[in-house]
Amino acid sequence: MLVVLLSTLLVLAPTAPSVADSTDDLDACLQLAPTRSAPPLSWGDGVPKMWSSTPPVPRDTVRAALSQVRSARACLRALNPSAVARPYLGNIMRTFQVETALLAALRRFSDAFETFEEARAYLDAGPSVPSVEGTRTGWTRSLHQDQGFLYYHLGNLSASITHYLKALQKTPKAEVGLRVTHLLDVGRLHQHTQDYSSAHRYYRRAQGLARKHDRAPEQHPAEWARLFHHRADLLLEQTLNTEFDRASLRQARDLARRGRALAEAPGRRTDLTLTLSESLGYLGTFDQAYALNAEVRQHARAQNDARLRALTLLKLGVLHMQTERWSEAESVLNTSLTISEQMGNLDYQRRARRGLGRLHELQRSWAAAEAQYRKGVAVIEQSRESLTATQWSSTAFAQWRDVHRGLVRTLLAQNEPRAALAALDRTRARHLQDLRTQARVSTQMPPTTRARLDSLGRTLADVRTQLGTDSLSNAEQVRLHAREAALLSARQQILRTDSLKTSQPSVKKMSATLAQRDRAVVSYFLDDPWPVYGRAPRSMAFVLTEDTLRTVSLPNLSQDSVRARVTNISPLFAARQAPQHMNAMHFDLRPLRALHDRLYAPVAESLPAGQSLTVIPDGPMFHVPFSMLATATPGGRYDHTQARFVLQERPTALDLSVSLAIDTSAGPGRASYSRDLAAFGMSSFEKHRGLPGSLPASGPDTSETAASLPPLPGVQAEMDALGRLFDDAATFLDERATEGALADATREAGILHLASHAYVHPTSPLQNAFLLHPDSSSDGLLFLHELQGQHRSLPLAVLSGCSTARGTLRGGEGMAGLQYAFRAMGADATVANLWPVADQSSVALMETFYENLQAGQPKDQALRQAKLTYREDHPDNLSPFFWGPTVLYGSPQPLQLAPSPDPSLRSWWTGGIAVLTALFAWALVRFRSRIGIAAS
Repeated sequence: MLVVLLSTLLVLAPTAPSVADSTDDLDACLQLAPTRSAPPLSWGDGVPKMWSSTPPVPRDTVRAALSQVRSARACLRALNPSAVARPYLGNIMRTFQVETALLAALRRFSDAFETFEEARAYLDAGPSVPSVEGTRTGWTRSLHQDQGFLYYHLGNLSASITHYLKALQKTPKAEVGLRVTHLLDVGRLHQHTQDYSSAHRYYRRAQGLARKHDRAPEQHPAEWARLFHHRADLLLEQTLNTEFDRASLRQARDLARRGRALAEAPGRRTDLTLTLSESLGYLGTFDQAYALNAEVRQHARAQNDARLRALTLLKLGVLHMQTERWSEAESVLNTSLTISEQMGNLDYQRRARRGLGRLHELQRSWAAAEAQYRKGVAVIEQSRESLTATQWSSTAFAQWRDVHRGLVRTLLAQNEPRAALAALDRTRARHLQDLRTQARVSTQMPPTTRARLDSLGRTLADVRTQLGTDSLSNAEQVRLHAREAALLSARQQILRTDSLKTSQPSVKKMSATLAQRDRAVVSYFLDDPWPVYGRAPRSMAFVLTEDTLRTVSLPNLSQDSVRARVTNISPLFAARQAPQHMNAMHFDLRPLRALHDRLYAPVAESLPAGQSLTVIPDGPMFHVPFSMLATATPGGRYDHTQARFVLQERPTALDLSVSLAIDTSAGPGRASYSRDLAAFGMSSFEKHRGLPGSLPASGPDTSETAASLPPLPGVQAEMDALGRLFDDAATFLDERATEGALADATREAGILHLASHAYVHPTSPLQNAFLLHPDSSSDGLLFLHELQGQHRSLPLAVLSGCSTARGTLRGGEGMAGLQYAFRAMGADATVANLWPVADQSSVALMETFYENLQAGQPKDQALRQAKLTYREDHPDNLSPFFWGPTVLYGSPQPLQLAPSPDPSLRSWWTGGIAVLTALFAWALVRFRSRIGIAAS
């Protein structure tokens, strides 16, 4: 939990009046101000506690305080500054701060954000009110801190990180303690997003800053106790959520011990004691772990702290499970659940239900485990309703999926495959379906409501577009973030997707649809083992064909084992997917064959030969195109000439869930569109000078300068070729490729083709963007967030940029890249790239793909045939690096297109593209990776 340090805020108590003071008027105002009349609550844990069913302060009391605070500010601002010698600017700013807290407590979030904006605007205007030195800078910092705190509790972690960074930037360098605090805050936020590398980086910066300024632990024990606690907690969380590592657990134990020895505040010592107890338990030092847990329980009883008692009992239940004290574990977990239910704490209820479900799983009491998991799912759905269609919704649900996945395991153990598949499918594409439903239902609203919603949507898109530029001052960025939050709140009040339930098709209906389409679906479930409990993974493939549902066991296969093999394919698949040398093009066939043997071969026996296949990946499977799994490697690990792949056996498409694949199996006909294709391409980037400041990984240590963006000479030939292939194609190159033209084209064309640089933001999926040409009404950055709020029945979007299929991997949602945004917009299908590609291979493959579509082939068959043709025509480029990255998401159904005017055109790209040597193409790929972008 992030803690707002109210003691650091600049609240100015009045000093002794001078003869020049307008003493009576100022004192009358101060009688109303929070410095004299304490508000019922202020920023800190008290605000989110007001959102519970049993708020600590009556809401009428909060409303009365809100009126009083506003009256105090009106009184203070009405004073004549020239007649008052005492400084009172801090008192005015304090009224703003308290008002935002009171508004947030009443859940009036849009009003709270507008008040933040008003407060900063007041400071920026430079009021002539008397103040002491540092008041203005100090309050700017505090306002950013408070707003970041609110964004955190509302689930908008990206915005929260932004404001805590602003608070850090506004903190004078001399205020080393505050700077350390804010670095820890930002690290903690990155930890919540499971961006563990960034969290480690900020914690290291905080520690380095403290050491640089000789802030020794003995002189600053509270600071170091917090630092040690966050580092220990991060190591513990990371090793439990990723790869179990005893060395990390030992380091977490040692850090917790050091922090506990320094901690003076009871709350911090308690947190460290729990962390130490937990790490010792996972290391098998059970006696010490039990003793420390008992110490915290005693403290919780003495303080009558129900929240702490519930949490400590949860941890005690885990200890009992590790030591196989089953009855004791069940007893304390049930007690924790009862306390959590009395508090209305849904998070602790979920964790207790998960613990009880795991307990019964370990005892092989499948029915009891199923009952606990189902109740846990109900708790999650209750929590999720308040978070629908927000960024936190997808992030939070990804962290909650372990309860759903426990339900899948128990149903499989009871030989209930249909129920297991239904439970698994309910965990997938939830956020995407919300976004689609939200956009679709808006068309069914009354005209006046729709007009209001459209107005909000246009304004929101404009605000977010402005946030994507690098020419904004700090004040402008803050104002726009506040405006964004207010617009989101207003929009959500009009459009409530939580009441709109999307029905899930039955297995019988799915099979009937597959029979009509002559295809099969394989949905993968890669289990996560519990190493400390000794439970083996229960991974499974659900094979759904036109006549039956089969389950195929995948023994000893886990997400960790798949991830390890994916990483070994090429440096492209290593951390941050950044190719640093020529070896990235030489894909190792050994892991590709191993993945084939473990993932594809077991299910292939249940599939008719050559039948088209839709794959629903799980976890790290999203990083690898299914078509490039190696079926045979007779020539060795790097002999791509003799190797054979799934590509040569059948067409494949990807989707996020079975129900989504069935839902998108058919699209509108050609008559719905006035033209077949609209293409947008950028070959020159003189108008874009390097990276916009909002796009790199956020942080004061990130350079916002970059070399000029390289040209893409192949795009010109690509646009010309598309114009020849499609008689009615509308092509927009360079200065004609604007956002306004694209918005019109998506309404007119059945296929949208984009060829340009693409930005893939490392921490904020909403900031992923395609580069278009700026004009008087737009900056030329097509952001993911600008697409998510629109609804377009678009049969196909082809994203020819590099890494356009990549993005932050979210549990159940796949990778939140640009292709995800187009799916959310309503595109039936997308064709995108998983890694950087050279212009030559991309252009050649796309030409054949479009010709195949015009010949009436289904999209997956058209893409497969295009890849096979490329391999035939380019015998020197048989590595999957060249033909593998292009993937199809969504509906594979054929499009109703006019035939090509000249199907014999096969080498249109050679003239302009031949001058691009492979060396130049690879150098370009290295450049893009180095500055954090991808391009085609």
